Amino acid sequence: MGVNVACEKLRVLIIGLGSIGQRHACLLQGNFGHQLFALRSGKGDIIDLPGVTMLDSWEGVDAVSPQVALVTNPTGFHLSTAVRCAVRGMHLFIEKPIDCTDRGLDDLLKVVRDKHLVAYVAYPLRFHPLILLLRKLLEGRKVLHAQVVCSSYLPDWRPGRDSHTLYSAKRVEGGGVLLDLSHELDYAEYLFGSLNLLKGRMGRVSDVTIDAEDYADLVCEYERAAVNIHLNYFSRQAKRDIGIDLKNGHIQADLLSGNIRQVIDGKVEEYMVSFGRDDMFLEQLRHFFGAINGAPLINDLASAARLFRKLLAFREEILV
Repeated sequence: MGVNVACEKLRVLIIGLGSIGQRHACLLQGNFGHQLFALRSGKGDIIDLPGVTMLDSWEGVDAVSPQVALVTNPTGFHLSTAVRCAVRGMHLFIEKPIDCTDRGLDDLLKVVRDKHLVAYVAYPLRFHPLILLLRKLLEGRKVLHAQVVCSSYLPDWRPGRDSHTLYSAKRVEGGGVLLDLSHELDYAEYLFGSLNLLKGRMGRVSDVTIDAEDYADLVCEYERAAVNIHLNYFSRQAKRDIGIDLKNGHIQADLLSGNIRQVIDGKVEEYMVSFGRDDMFLEQLRHFFGAINGAPLINDLASAARLFRKLLAFREEILV
């Protein structure tokens, strides 16, 4: 898969040093031996990250010739940025969502395929220990239905900042719960197979966004189960959980607390998974670099693009 880079110190370019870009930079510094560079627009706050060489142009990028790119800039620039990196032969780690639109997606898919690049779309909940345990608990079981909820209060996401300044509040920048909280639709695919049908409604009923939808109630048909998904930005009570009805029981899981309660044929079992704030992000990075070294890759760009296009089609159908 491309050049054999096993045990090699790689040149890694981070494009965009917002909160997620800084998190990845810190995890890379503390857990990997790669050489780190960052390309910034210069429009944000001055950031000093020891061990990260700052670049201010694509000419500077070409001078160091990175082998890997982490695309962590604003959503609306993901595809154009990823293409510029891919044509230079860089493996890609792309933050979700893939972009605001699919313009340029086919071009990127072609470059990735032609150059045999690893291209991963970041959905870290796939590495949440609770989701991994759920996958094991569901093995060989008949799922009848699932209900997924993700609710939070957008102004609490960045304390001290007006929520209207966040990209999440602006539809044109890729904000709105459908794309911004698409983690839930992705992990449902991870648990229940491909999304075959997406229906429902969404809209804006609060003032936490400018024009982006602040809630969605979705009826989804996955390969293994029908799933209802509720997403919102306006709830003062944070919640991230999933309830799963089985032929012979029920599983209730809380991603925030790490608790799972399972009742099978009347027998009750409870599990508690412990995890640190950065654990799933670190495991995700390890998975990505492992794929560069030849290990299997989950949620590659082609797979993620199929779900992304279904979300875009639904979004355009509803928000006309």
